[in-house]
Amino acid sequence: MSDSFDQARENRAGLRAAMGEVERSLASPATGRVQAWTKTLGQDLERLGAALENHIAASEASGGMLDDIVQAAPRLSHRVERARREHTELRYRLEAAVRALPGDADGDTHAAHEQVVEVLAGIVRHRHLGADLVYEAFNVDIEAAD
Repeated sequence: MSDSFDQARENRAGLRAAMGEVERSLASPATGRVQAWTKTLGQDLERLGAALENHIAASEASGGMLDDIVQAAPRLSHRVERARREHTELRYRLEAAVRALPGDADGDTHAAHEQVVEVLAGIVRHRHLGADLVYEAFNVDIEAAD
């Protein structure tokens, strides 16, 4: 469990950092600078996508954190399956947010803004589910490592 636990903590930190970058770009002004806003936000969403893929690959790998949770606490298997389903949903939402980015200097940023907020909110909810699963299976706070 310690290898998957350490990997999960590392991936959570990377995901959290990438989310912070996206939020910072999202909060920056877009009026009069739509192309720059879109470019920066697009790059940050790309990094968020990479961090999300690292999280998914590590947690869903054979012998990864999700397998460890089910092995330690079979009663949590339904919630682990929910976490796996959320991975698919988060990928879809992130792809939709990228597609919603304005394509030109006169583009509307509102739709992209709303889509990105939904991605961030979905990831926050997913991280909460993951933290609860780890705590219930191992009595460890994955964020605090206690």
